[in-house]
Amino acid sequence: MTTIILIENIPLAKIDFSPGNPRTDAADDLDGMAASMGAETDPMLVNPPVVKRIKGSRYQVVAGERRVRAAALAGWKSIDCQIKDLNPHAAHQLRVVENLHRRELNPFDQATALKISWLAANGDAMGLKENVEAILEKEQPQTHILADLEDLLLKAGFVSTHPAASWDEVLNRLGVEMTADSRKKLMRVLSVDAKVQEKVRDLGLTEAALRSIGTLEVREQKQLAKELTANPNLTRKVRRIARVVRAGTHTLDEALAEVKGQVASDEHEPSYSEIIPDDEHMTDLVIRLLEAATTAQQSLDGLREMLGDDYLEKMPEAWRGYADEALKIVRKM
Repeated sequence: MTTIILIENIPLAKIDFSPGNPRTDAADDLDGMAASMGAETDPMLVNPPVVKRIKGSRYQVVAGERRVRAAALAGWKSIDCQIKDLNPHAAHQLRVVENLHRRELNPFDQATALKISWLAANGDAMGLKENVEAILEKEQPQTHILADLEDLLLKAGFVSTHPAASWDEVLNRLGVEMTADSRKKLMRVLSVDAKVQEKVRDLGLTEAALRSIGTLEVREQKQLAKELTANPNLTRKVRRIARVVRAGTHTLDEALAEVKGQVASDEHEPSYSEIIPDDEHMTDLVIRLLEAATTAQQSLDGLREMLGDDYLEKMPEAWRGYADEALKIVRKM
């Protein structure tokens, strides 16, 4: 439970920003916001930022970092703030809600913030509330928080296909409308290596392009990121590059050379864009097939662990027929 203590005018020099803010672009494009805030003596601030007290007489922003930064840009010396006493979990939830319902987040930031909320909810449900709050309370970037939560839950036996708190529950709690398909697609951007994320996050890549990068080996991701940084005009061709590399028809070097026009296609052979159609639906179907295969394997491993290798014979009659039918479907694939 959270309680608003008061609204207080706080000097900007006493306000710190948290590295745990889901938004990593909070300092960007603030001119318009600064102009709209009015003068410090006659502010146009409908919703004051939310802060919490930290050591000494200092405060840390929980929600509203862009408003605080815009106030500084406008020349203000202080700003009215809501002071709240928040536990780490509540502070993260407030940051997620504020950012998701305002200026659009970078896909990496959005996926990371939502997955942290989901893992935190599952950690709470598994009796790990104190451990979860200890991780959320650390002053560290969201990517580190995510890694720590994943490690905590993995050690506690968490199985993502059988969560204690479902994605629907968490998204409903946050007031986020997102279909299961959209959410799965968004989460796939987290397959991009953390160091690669930092290199490509400002290139304006679409979510679909980022998902494509995530399908490559980490070594290939790093090489592609280096190329994109040096040649931003290649960003429109990321999905084509990733498709042919995944298909095995080209190495990454060959795919890059071809999209740069450095290699002429054999006139007797179709180009890779003709061999591999530009169809994201096909990619999604393949990913879903991989997910289904992983789920099936986990289920089989669970049955073997519970009943032994002859699990079908030991299984209760009520379930044996269903299991046998499922195995027949898998064998036909």
